[in-house]
Amino acid sequence: MSGLNAVRVGPLRQPAKQALIFVHGLGDSGSGWSFFAEFLQRDPAFAHTRFVFPNAPIMNVAANGNYPMPSWFNIYEWSDNPSKFDVPGFVNSLNVVKNFVQEQIDSGIDPQNIVVGGFSQGAALALASAVTLPVKIGGFISLSGFSRINAQLVEMKNNLNIDTPVFHGHGDQDPVISLKLGYSAKEFYTVVCGLRKYTMKVYPGMAHSTCPEEIDAVVRFIKSNLNL
Repeated sequence: MSGLNAVRVGPLRQPAKQALIFVHGLGDSGSGWSFFAEFLQRDPAFAHTRFVFPNAPIMNVAANGNYPMPSWFNIYEWSDNPSKFDVPGFVNSLNVVKNFVQEQIDSGIDPQNIVVGGFSQGAALALASAVTLPVKIGGFISLSGFSRINAQLVEMKNNLNIDTPVFHGHGDQDPVISLKLGYSAKEFYTVVCGLRKYTMKVYPGMAHSTCPEEIDAVVRFIKSNLNL
């Protein structure tokens, strides 16, 4: 798994005892979220934490005029209910996330000290990982997340992380991933998939972005679910 493409930030102190894997959104890269490592490392509690920010492959995104850009899966149309979705691409990226988790386990990190999170596309993958990962981990973070390939996920899902905490933050002014889609994701993962510790917080006035209040909530979530 050494070929996994990511921006990696090592712990300030060895050995590494925890790991945060955070998956970016469409058109971004791992470096776009690497600031989060520096931000968290200001807190001594994260001195032994390793940070991994995976890089998506470059692909032609149909909804953006087939323009090549980093993307975890193709997007065929900008719609809350698209008529076509890239199921193979989504499943492939879901396996990539699984491989990043396994990489950390193989390096000696206790699975319970691993958190998987993401923004937008990455958030969708983080949520899907909550019902498909073959190992129980410490927590999942979804920032502006949504649910797709629901029928396939019902077939693929397991209950290993049914009691693993999930944090879902969403802005009520998001023009890209509407709040309606956020609520739909919560309903699917809690009602259909049975996740029992799913917390969703809505941030007034926030668009397809993040805000200090959301970041603060994420930090609290991570600290409460990792052995720091």
